[in-house]
This record gives sequence, C-alpha cells and structure tokens, in this order.
Amino acid sequence: MTGLTYTERARFLAAVKDMGEGDEIPAATFELILEIESKTPAPWAESDPLVAERYLAARGADPDVAAANAAEFELKFRAVIALSTGKPAQTFQDIADWIETHVDGAK
Repeated sequence: MTGLTYTERARFLAAVKDMGEGDEIPAATFELILEIESKTPAPWAESDPLVAERYLAARGADPDVAAANAAEFELKFRAVIALSTGKPAQTFQDIADWIETHVDGAK
C-alpha cells in the first residue's frame, strides 16, 4: 500500500475491517497509527524529553532498562491512546492516566 496517503490507507482499512482473518486488520491499523505517531513529535518532546524514562523507573524498571525502552514505550502508547480515544495524547499525563485506568485498574 505504499504510495497511498495516511487517509487513504485508513479508509482502506476501515472498508475491509470485517474481511480480515484473525488480527490482521487491527494489526495493520495499529501499524498505520504507529507510523503516523513516529513521524509526529510528542507535544512534550522538547519540554520534557525524559518523562517516559522517569515514568518507567518510577514503576520499578531498572534505570538502564527504562532508558533503553522509554522511546519505544512512549511511541507505542501514543498509538494506543490515539486508537482508543480517537485523538492523540496531548501530554504524557494522558498516557499515565490511560494506563492507570485501563491497565492498572483492569487488574
């Protein structure tokens, strides 16, 4: 599907959402959102670039592990927020709140 805009790709995925087998359409949708989010800096990227690292460390991750995984964690949760709420995260607190409600609160 290269050569298509993000909008065209999203429309295609919406059109075929009931045709896929297993998780192929949801996975392709997540990959599309992940690609979009990866090309858009987080609103807090300049003002607080280490917020994800601190968050992971505060949740018990080894500081070296937190540093190594913070960027991927932040990017993937930005995609999760966008998919689950229909809008991008405006602050890192949006991610923390979503995790508190849907991950921690789901236990």
